[in-house]
Amino acid sequence: MIEQRDEQWWYKLNGLTRHAIVRGALNPVARPVVLTEYPKSGGTWLSQMMASALDIPYPRNRLPHWGSQIIHGCYLTVSPNIDTVVVWRDGRDTMVSYYYHIMFDKPITSAKFGAKLKKALDVNDPKDITTIMPRFIEWAFTGGYPGYSWSDFVNRWYGRKGIVFTSYEAVTENPARELRKVLDHFDRKYISDQEIASIVEAYSFQKQTNRKPGEEDPWSFVRKGIVGDWQNVFDRECREVFNRFAGRELKLLGYEQNDDWIAKG
Repeated sequence: MIEQRDEQWWYKLNGLTRHAIVRGALNPVARPVVLTEYPKSGGTWLSQMMASALDIPYPRNRLPHWGSQIIHGCYLTVSPNIDTVVVWRDGRDTMVSYYYHIMFDKPITSAKFGAKLKKALDVNDPKDITTIMPRFIEWAFTGGYPGYSWSDFVNRWYGRKGIVFTSYEAVTENPARELRKVLDHFDRKYISDQEIASIVEAYSFQKQTNRKPGEEDPWSFVRKGIVGDWQNVFDRECREVFNRFAGRELKLLGYEQNDDWIAKG
């Protein structure tokens, strides 16, 4: 597999190849398991564990190949003949995590893209997150990368048949249970509970970062590792803006039962 290069042609080739695979153009040769998510929903973590459990490659930051593999990305369309995992996450938490991913330069993040967005949103100090967040939310729902919004993602995948659904919250609460659910759904390979426990430990937040969940490094790809961090960021304006764009989908997925959460900010 060809490793990631900081050249435009590489990103285009990688993207086109992955889209061809997930849409079925290269099957049955590629035989992937596709994991799709809205950005920053924990898909990398689960993909790592799935690849280890299934003993197949996870070409992260590499070009995919033609054998069995985990293809992880942000896809609204996947061939119905491909084993697919959809990962939900509370959209308010994705906004916070996505903000840090873009606004705080990281080796895996395009510095040019981050600089362009800071200029467009008039960001002088990205650490002033609560003040900037309403503008960021509006950007994310009205044309931000990956070209669709969190609510678009929810509406496209919700209720689809033949797909295994999980969530960042469920994997955080019990990663062994959720990994077992994925493996049982696809019925690809039996793996013991002891093996699953070892995989979960190997890819735990603490093992990957040398930090405990909740200990934040804003410049790390694996930043904080907790559920509900949006409550530390969202003020009343943030809540109202998010609800305007995605209040319906928030209730659809069960993250809220009504609109009472808006007035708590």
